[in-house]
Amino acid sequence: MTVRLAATLLVVLLVVACRTEVPRALDDLSLVDSVYVDSGTGLPYTGPVERRFEDDTTSVQIEGFLLDGVWDGEMIVYHQNGRVRYMGSFAAGERCGPWVENADSTPTANAYEDLLREVETLGLYPACDGST
Repeated sequence: MTVRLAATLLVVLLVVACRTEVPRALDDLSLVDSVYVDSGTGLPYTGPVERRFEDDTTSVQIEGFLLDGVWDGEMIVYHQNGRVRYMGSFAAGERCGPWVENADSTPTANAYEDLLREVETLGLYPACDGST
């Protein structure tokens, strides 16, 4: 009986640990002094967030993570056709590491031109881990 109970507990723990948190709609939060807060509690929000396009709620426009109400980790912003508009990382609300921007929503005729476009729009910020 004890082995069966331990096995059941292990399975439950694995399922809970592997569960991913559903992103919260960014528009459901309030922006107060550059900090996203839960509109109900007024406390800074921590967790994954996303914003969907107004005219196509099936498509994600922005996805990222907030830690104590400020951007932290990777953020991706999409064009309406699903192509990445820009992406990069934050650490405690500050941009860090490489950022790539694709101003055009349509890809070029070949991969080489796409790569050149990405390199031309690459922004470099201080390393995310604080090292230089």
